[in-house]
Amino acid sequence: MLYKFSEGKPYKVIALCLTRFKAYDQVKIIKELCGRCDGAGIKVMIFSTVTDLYNGGINDIGESRIFSSFEPERFDAVVVMSETFKNFKVLNKLVTRAQGAGVPVISIDRVIEGCINITFDYSNSFEQLVRHVVEYHKVKLVNMMAGYRDNPFSEERIQCFKKVLRENNIEVDERRILYGDFWAEPARAALEEFMESGLEMPQAIVCANDIMAIECMRTLKEHGYRIPEDIIVTGFDGIDLEQYYSPRLTTAEYRIEDLGDSIIQAVMDNVDGRTNKEPRVVKYINRTGGSCGCVQTATEDVEERLYKEKFITDDREEFIQFMYNMIAQLSNYPDLHYIFRMIPEHVDRIGLKELWMCFNSDFLDENMNVSFDFNRNAQNNIRYTDVMKVPLHIRNGEICEDADYQYTLSDLLPDMENILQKNDYILFVPTHLQGAAVGYMAATFDADKFFFTYYQTFLLDFRHILEVYVNRSTTERLYISDVLTQIYNRHGFYRNIGEIMRRSQRTGEVFTIISLDMDGLKKINDTYGHAEGDFALKKIGEIMRSVTVKGEICARFGGDEFIIAFSSMDGEKRAAEIVDSIRSGLLDFNSFGTKPYYINVSIGVYSKTAEKTDTLDTFIKYADDRMYENKKENKKKEEGIQV
Repeated sequence: MLYKFSEGKPYKVIALCLTRFKAYDQVKIIKELCGRCDGAGIKVMIFSTVTDLYNGGINDIGESRIFSSFEPERFDAVVVMSETFKNFKVLNKLVTRAQGAGVPVISIDRVIEGCINITFDYSNSFEQLVRHVVEYHKVKLVNMMAGYRDNPFSEERIQCFKKVLRENNIEVDERRILYGDFWAEPARAALEEFMESGLEMPQAIVCANDIMAIECMRTLKEHGYRIPEDIIVTGFDGIDLEQYYSPRLTTAEYRIEDLGDSIIQAVMDNVDGRTNKEPRVVKYINRTGGSCGCVQTATEDVEERLYKEKFITDDREEFIQFMYNMIAQLSNYPDLHYIFRMIPEHVDRIGLKELWMCFNSDFLDENMNVSFDFNRNAQNNIRYTDVMKVPLHIRNGEICEDADYQYTLSDLLPDMENILQKNDYILFVPTHLQGAAVGYMAATFDADKFFFTYYQTFLLDFRHILEVYVNRSTTERLYISDVLTQIYNRHGFYRNIGEIMRRSQRTGEVFTIISLDMDGLKKINDTYGHAEGDFALKKIGEIMRSVTVKGEICARFGGDEFIIAFSSMDGEKRAAEIVDSIRSGLLDFNSFGTKPYYINVSIGVYSKTAEKTDTLDTFIKYADDRMYENKKENKKKEEGIQV
């Protein structure tokens, strides 16, 4: 049974789950929650995607894997920013897993059965905003820019709009309710279509969100209308982008502090045996601005904000160019060790404290190459492996010596207890290749110094580098490897043997060739079918791989011919060990296997220190000669003739 991360500790640990972590609202909530949890004795592990999962394509499939990376029962509560999830199937699966583990789930901005629901008082706030336009400004001819048709948030605001109009004896004209789908371009299209309809222009346009309100102001100005002198425009939701427009919007927004308090209180009310699932409501506060004429917007204030934003934008563009340079530098490098070594100098501007690159144990082999077992289309790539690897760990800009550390997935990171003791929050983001889960990245940071947008740029660009590396490695592997047995083919053997033979010539080590030839392959094929013949060949390759070590080359030359080559000071002794291990492996298979046939090989060994005048073909010929002698002996034994 898994224990909670907080067991025996003076703090609680919660999981915060959301999508598109770098979006303005998400960053605002992450910073607020992390700051307030720190003061409340709560540690936060953040699990997020780069996308909002809206498209549901192969990229989103890979992104959504991050929500299966953790065991909910290890947390004291799971907090879900539900409205950020555009794929309800992923959201429901996450919530169901957590509820099934008996962990309290706190849902923000979406009512989910069985959760502690924190909602926003949209209806009352929007109604007050419409009243401000109609009753305070005495507007009689008013349009509404709604969101999507039949969307609950949009429909709720439409009903508020109609209610206020009826109470003020203003006729509800359905033609004046426009649908901008909560986005800029649809809002522009809807407004321009209305302007071409011949209907009288309104005195005010009440918008269901700020994005549409900003676009309405821009469109009206392009057609010569003044705001608010000719037409009042109001928004709703108080986005950060609004501050860069003149006049400033009349809008409504919630106090982030109130949301943070509600989340903390909901967590503390539902841990340590306490249960309080009553819903919480966060109020929206109306904020008047220049777009309705109540507040005079200072032009110099907007210009100052734009001036500051220019510096931010310039720096962001410079960082993007910096990342492009990283792609150009690292994408075509064939050594993953080198790629990892170069990462620290490319992440120092992000504001990270520590970074862990965590990979599935079946993705990278012991030599830091793409594993033979990795297949992006395989079913096992729908999840993370039970054992994970950390080939790269960066702390304060330096590579740590604990690289290639292995740990169990349920711990999420190696030595998690110490990590939690030193850090209040950790951000986990998936690493995937065209939908195939290969791992995730974990980062600790100071919320006020961390550039969320920069981090996303790095994640996407590193994924591109990894994709190029894997594609190149896969192509090269197909060229130099035998697909059936997963050892080198003839091309791979000749590509790698030169350095081993030169080492023997240079150091005086004994150069050894072991020639192997399977006995009776044709008989197995003819009697049991070629699938069984392939199985037998694969078994020989498997045994060869299991009895050799790094620096010892195994290859299938074609058909039933195999070869092993290496250079060692005790070459003859090592050759004998390999031959004995191969025969022992075959004996175990023949004794305890369930196949109706035996697998045997004939083996020949030739060892000596390679001289400058020696050729590889000579070594192979001598080993083959001895292998054929062994094959004759094996055939006589099979025929029952005493040797």
